[in-house]
Amino acid sequence: MEQVLQLIERIVPGASGAFCVRQIDRADGYDVWELGTCKDGRILLSGSDPLCAAAAFGHYLKYDLNCSVSWCGSNLDLPDDFPAPAPMRRVIRQKYRVYMNYCTHSYSAAWWDWERWEREIDMMALSGINMPLAVTGTESVWYETLLETGFSDEEARDFLCGPGFFAWQWMTNLEHHGGPLPASFLKKNLDLARKILRRELDLGMHPIQQGFSGFVPLRLQEKFPQARIQIKKTWNNIGSTAQLDPTDPLFRTLGMRFLKTQERLLGAYGYYAADPFHEGHPPVDGAEYLRQVGGSIASLYEAFDPDYTWVMQAWSIRKDIATAVPKDRLLILDLTGSYVSHREGYWGYPFVVGTLHNFGARMSLHGDLRRQAENKFASVRREYPNACGTGLFMEGIGQNPVFYDLALEMLTREDEADPEDFLRSYCRWRYGVISPQAEAAMRLLYENVYTRDTDFTERGSVVCTRPALTIIGTGPCDTLNIHYDPKVLPRALELLSAVEGDSEGLRFDRMDLCRQMLSNYAQRLFFAWKEDYLAGDAAAFEEKKEAFLTLLSDFDRLLALRKEWRLQTWIENARAMGETDAERDLYEYNARAQITIWGNEENSLLFDYAWKEWSGLVGTYYLGRWKIFL
Repeated sequence: MEQVLQLIERIVPGASGAFCVRQIDRADGYDVWELGTCKDGRILLSGSDPLCAAAAFGHYLKYDLNCSVSWCGSNLDLPDDFPAPAPMRRVIRQKYRVYMNYCTHSYSAAWWDWERWEREIDMMALSGINMPLAVTGTESVWYETLLETGFSDEEARDFLCGPGFFAWQWMTNLEHHGGPLPASFLKKNLDLARKILRRELDLGMHPIQQGFSGFVPLRLQEKFPQARIQIKKTWNNIGSTAQLDPTDPLFRTLGMRFLKTQERLLGAYGYYAADPFHEGHPPVDGAEYLRQVGGSIASLYEAFDPDYTWVMQAWSIRKDIATAVPKDRLLILDLTGSYVSHREGYWGYPFVVGTLHNFGARMSLHGDLRRQAENKFASVRREYPNACGTGLFMEGIGQNPVFYDLALEMLTREDEADPEDFLRSYCRWRYGVISPQAEAAMRLLYENVYTRDTDFTERGSVVCTRPALTIIGTGPCDTLNIHYDPKVLPRALELLSAVEGDSEGLRFDRMDLCRQMLSNYAQRLFFAWKEDYLAGDAAAFEEKKEAFLTLLSDFDRLLALRKEWRLQTWIENARAMGETDAERDLYEYNARAQITIWGNEENSLLFDYAWKEWSGLVGTYYLGRWKIFL
């Protein structure tokens, strides 16, 4: 359990001496943690594994020390003396607590170094997350596999996307985009991947690694012309990809080579993610063919690792593929926690009840706090006892901290949370003070902003929308409908401004309200000058147009006050990955393209999908577009 004390020391340097850690038995097969006091007065953290003991510390940090660790401003103002906790025991009914969408690795983690990854893993442990998606280093696995298959160094690296787009390559949507990948990146990221896996395993986590479902380079068709390789239609107008038929003899050969290469480079830990024909179509119609596909992939995994578990997203799941796999060898991830009733209860297979709250690492205030508080896992499990875990599958992090603090807490709870009690506690651990004004502000946001059915569809931003007179959203999967009275936000800001505290969390939340207020006001000005334009009132149009452009300029200055809202920060982190000017320029192109045009320069259907209200991006890109249009 020494690793738990090391984690405490990383979170609160100098504090580990106040704690003792011990291992306890599981409870009827379930993970468990306890809080108590040692005979010498130190705080006792007990867990059935190091991860559970770390989760006990996470609970103590919030509820006894009134402190928190967050993506969006932490509060680590520790008291002089650590109080003894009230004895507490939590049995975790969720066998799996899964974390991260593929997209999170690119939209948020594309440029993370070890220091940033270490912090994220520590945050996972504090919340009891035991199953992170671990696909860092997959590019090296592909590279070595292709060299062994007869590809040259140049051909193998040309297949690989740039770092800003790995997520969609591993989901079988892209090849080459943002590449070719520099050779120096392979070694650097492989070293990083090994550190990530070592730490996750050391804490008792069960990482999900990349599996094989037949996605192959287009160039493979030239090297194996007799193989059944389907050239798939373009995905969002961003190039084509190839699919090796899982019933072709080459599938077993290439798949085994990929898995053994991964084991040699990174190890093999039993959970392998693969989604056949993800966001695409099988080359052959009919249930029989799909059953053969499921059987072929399962047979590959069993030959490689008899104790395998195939991890499959429910996003584009096919019944005949899934049911060809033994029930004890498939784990289904219901990313939104809402597909189970439409999929016949997943046919009795174990599944994880997930939350998918954010697309593209966007920034609008939203999220259904009531649904989180009601405990989706517990309610779903009452009807479907094959539900065996929970998960957070957001595409991007770094926004809506109140929503994520509750979602993270519910990953290990079996009961409902009282929203009033939670918000009261949230204010204390995030702001570091007991404040009626803070609690009133959070109640106001809970009752108006974080309301029912606001998880899945986000609100776009007129500021970031491609200019037009008729606009319905900024990017795919959002809307410009403001689901609350915008006057709620200044009232909440007035209350938070009266809070006598100076935590980083409080500063972030005040600024976040300012950001959303100006974003909402820009939308109001857009409709005002549009109305004048259509009415032919040139003088009124000019006046409101100038107010709109001035607002965007002011907005850019406001956003610059926070480092995480600066385009410069994103680009600097990307360029820091490079060893030559050419590499640094390539990574900067990846960083800029992802948040703007996304795909190719002319035909991409994903433009502005990952829009950001960031300083520098507003001032030099969005403002520039609106000036040209107006």
